[in-house]
Amino acid sequence: IARGKKELENLLMAIQRLVLLEVPMKMEINGELNAMRAQLQMAGNPVASHSWLPGMEFIGGDRAIHHTIRLLQLFAGVIDSCPSDKQMEFDPRRAGLFGKSPWIAGRRSNSKIRDMDELLMSTLLPEWANMCRMGVVGVMKLPWEDELCPLYAALRSYVENPRKSVTWSCAFGVHAVLMGILEVDMELYEIMKVRKCVFGVYFDQVRNAVKLLGNEETSDMASCPGWHHNVSMVSFLENFGLPAFDDRSMWNPLCAGTSLSILTYFGNLEAGCAVVDCQAQLRIVLYLYHGLLLNGIIQNGQIPLLDYIYNAFKDCKALWQGALPCKGDLVHKFWICFGMSLKESRQMAERAKRTAREGIVPSDIFAEGTQFCRGRKVNPIEPAELATTFRRICERDFSDVRDKHHSPETRRKSQGSESYMFAVRTNDTLDHLEHETVLHSINLVSVAYYLEQFVCSLSRVLQWEPHLQPFNESSLGERQGVAILFAQHLLGALDFARDPMNHEFLGVPMGLAPSSFMVEFFGRIPAKNVLWFQAVEPNEGGVETVLIRR
Repeated sequence: IARGKKELENLLMAIQRLVLLEVPMKMEINGELNAMRAQLQMAGNPVASHSWLPGMEFIGGDRAIHHTIRLLQLFAGVIDSCPSDKQMEFDPRRAGLFGKSPWIAGRRSNSKIRDMDELLMSTLLPEWANMCRMGVVGVMKLPWEDELCPLYAALRSYVENPRKSVTWSCAFGVHAVLMGILEVDMELYEIMKVRKCVFGVYFDQVRNAVKLLGNEETSDMASCPGWHHNVSMVSFLENFGLPAFDDRSMWNPLCAGTSLSILTYFGNLEAGCAVVDCQAQLRIVLYLYHGLLLNGIIQNGQIPLLDYIYNAFKDCKALWQGALPCKGDLVHKFWICFGMSLKESRQMAERAKRTAREGIVPSDIFAEGTQFCRGRKVNPIEPAELATTFRRICERDFSDVRDKHHSPETRRKSQGSESYMFAVRTNDTLDHLEHETVLHSINLVSVAYYLEQFVCSLSRVLQWEPHLQPFNESSLGERQGVAILFAQHLLGALDFARDPMNHEFLGVPMGLAPSSFMVEFFGRIPAKNVLWFQAVEPNEGGVETVLIRR
């Protein structure tokens, strides 16, 4: 027992000395440590700095996290003494108390973490405390909080519990913010400007879509619960960009990345998937586009915006119920995804085939659709189907990750270790994120409006409006009437007609008119109205982003 106790004491002493030697301390109390370092040098067997974290030369020294922890502990006392209903403001008479004031990026060599004490104590921490008490972080529990904004969650816990010890998660988050600011150096202000602009462009586009929707008299999407609820929820996220907070506290690299991640994955992807087909506008447009492609009436690359949307949703089970339909299966698949049973959708396809082949239009053109009701629950559009990174980040699903970056020898040696799995998952997520750049650049809320506008306009171009009047007074709604005409006569012509390009219904060619209008309509939509940043592929490969200016 005595021997075991002695070994434990020796191990504890060794760990203590290692930590003390690696962690930088204040000059006035490190004399003993300097003497210990000198003795090690004299022994001829010096210990390399930060040897316990090889390859991370900036983890300690002038960038040690322990100094950040001390400042967080100090500011916790300020939070505790300030009433929760009062806003924190730094007293300008105390400027320079923690260092040179004001702190300006690139003004001097910013290689030391202590150069940023003044910025942290006078600006960042007071602004974050106000945000966690009175701002968006304090008002609501954010969606996917642990996955998308762990920094804000840690800061809120820190502000709400100032008498508790500072957690390592909070300390690492704050330290990462400071390191990010140090690394970008003089580029900080340009980075803040660009990210604020990207954030603002997104909400400008949403407001523009809502405004334009009010001008479309034949659409009732504005009163659709799915549209109203989700657009209001997305609009609430604009509070992350309120000018009430200092730009350096909200638009530094890490905080801006956090806000843009919330907007991208919760706002644009999750809420966007809920509105982009709330009036069946997405499935109508994509089924038409797919049918035109199958018949060679439109070519890939002819309508870039629709190519983006088509490629983003081509694996969506809610729209296609499996693989993309072949020619002869368009009507059948459309009615299945619209909620009809397999038997009824097959009957509808057979009737559309007879109409297209025999050219006989029934006296009641809606009789074929109104007798069937939705008897099957329709699956919603899931963001995880569109973006693998949504599964990785939000749902923490890494079941299908692949290691594409390590050598076979490294895989053999590291297989199963936590550091290896972390690296593989990170690399896989980054690979998919680069592949999905175009998808993330599309504002799905804005796209939802333009798809709705196209469907309403298409009804006028094809002269369907007079025939849709009875549906305005029925419980089915006008969009049900549009769906019947679209599937049975337009898709039916693309599916079964011998000459889809010139096959006529109500005197209008079902291939020529829709294709010409589709090219014209989507070709006129300005990129600045639907892309909140633009992804381009340079000649040398890779992906870079280009700012869409307001």
